[in-house]
Amino acid sequence: MPRLLEASLSRDERALLERFARELRARLGGALHDTWLFGSRARGEQPQADSDVDVLVLVDDDSPPGQGRVYAALDAAARELDLEGLALTFSVHIQTPAWLAQRREIRSFFIAEVDRDRIAVGDSGGS
Repeated sequence: MPRLLEASLSRDERALLERFARELRARLGGALHDTWLFGSRARGEQPQADSDVDVLVLVDDDSPPGQGRVYAALDAAARELDLEGLALTFSVHIQTPAWLAQRREIRSFFIAEVDRDRIAVGDSGGS
């Protein structure tokens, strides 16, 4: 499995992503299952001017309030690092392990791509 150091992230992007993962763990505890970088950045492709940082966060609660807690963690991490503008380039996908299992069961192309490219961020599990 690829490592975060192999991803095509700037130093600030990497710092924000790692801080975001730590903030998620601190705020959500066991309700956080995984945080993955995926997509072109995880594959190590050179980013284009409009490239975003794709992150999949697997949590117990993907309701609007649950999603709000995830975005609050990103906002807090960005404020702490004085990288609020950079947080806007993060495309955060918030789903549950049940959703992931269902998508794998139907052999979703999207999930096949995520599974191929994903890089675990922080100390998340590894569904």
